[in-house]
Amino acid sequence: MSRAETLTPEREPKVRRETELTFLRLVPGTSPVHRLWAGTKLLIAAELALMLSIAPTWPMVAVTATVVGLELLIARIPLGAFPRLPNWIFVFVVVSAALSLWSSEKPLADVGGITLSIGALNQWALFTSLAIVLVVSGALVGWTTPLGDVAPALEKLFRPLRWLRLPVDEWIIAIGLAIRCLPLLIEEIRIVAAARKLRADDDTPTRETPRAVFRQVLAETHDLMATAIVVSIRRARDLADAIVARGGLGAATSLPGARFGVTDALALVATTALCVVTLAVLHL
Repeated sequence: MSRAETLTPEREPKVRRETELTFLRLVPGTSPVHRLWAGTKLLIAAELALMLSIAPTWPMVAVTATVVGLELLIARIPLGAFPRLPNWIFVFVVVSAALSLWSSEKPLADVGGITLSIGALNQWALFTSLAIVLVVSGALVGWTTPLGDVAPALEKLFRPLRWLRLPVDEWIIAIGLAIRCLPLLIEEIRIVAAARKLRADDDTPTRETPRAVFRQVLAETHDLMATAIVVSIRRARDLADAIVARGGLGAATSLPGARFGVTDALALVATTALCVVTLAVLHL
């Protein structure tokens, strides 16, 4: 072994972390946001979304982003909780921003003989920021709330709708099952994608022809669809057995969960007052 080999450490190539969605995964903690009732957090997120829908302007987005940022700090949500998105999403965002410049929305700017729409780019940035703020606000509810507390909270929030003879129980059961199954679906997709990647790495390279590539794509699509169907049937059977063992569908909405307290009232009143004052000052 040479002297250079003994003194120079081996440099391993940096491997980018896999893309992962973590929207409905609870981040354990004892912060005030974690201790809030699930219905309170849902109402706060709904109020912020309603305020932005009434007046989708930059000041409204700034106020909402400030509120969501404070909630993230109080809840002590780490950066690792945010999802790691694939590269094609960022490429799509850049392409969509570039395409917005070709609009005729004023004001316009002449750059090198090409007319670009600054107004359309401003609208694109506004609605992109609005979407990011709303998604993070919804993700914050999932990071600080156990999934089992959502259905009982919805049952209490939707209770007045029973007076209108609306199918509240069916709505709650459908929402509860969707929330429960979405993390399972994401995990199964990751497993299937990892299996496909291993299979692709193990395959020996063959003569690449358009017909061979097309047949390989069809075969992979068929295998992935068959695997997804088999996994879905198995998950559905296991979930049905678990629901029956716990007392049926009605037991999902009858769990006690947390209750509305003084802290919830203060947080809800503060958010409502902030939304009303913001709309009155910046919009009306």
